[in-house]
Amino acid sequence: MLGCVTVFVLLLGGVLGCGLGLGLLLHWLVPAMDLGVATLSGLMATGVALLTFGQLMTFAEPSEAEEEPPPVWRLPPLPRASRVSRRPRKRS
Repeated sequence: MLGCVTVFVLLLGGVLGCGLGLGLLLHWLVPAMDLGVATLSGLMATGVALLTFGQLMTFAEPSEAEEEPPPVWRLPPLPRASRVSRRPRKRS
């Protein structure tokens, strides 16, 4: 459990740092933008960190990945339909 918390904290810290850095960079480039942009970027980064953490936790363990995959069912192809020749249409 401690390993999961460590991974989450590292992901959260890295993504939050990038988000706040992006917000501060935007505030420095465009002074009209408030520092609230940095906070908003941080909140978005929190969501991304939680999403990434959730996806990482759904990966299979190495022991599970070595199991034999389920069999694949292959159906025989259907017979080809015979083509019926058409009679030419009558022109009026």
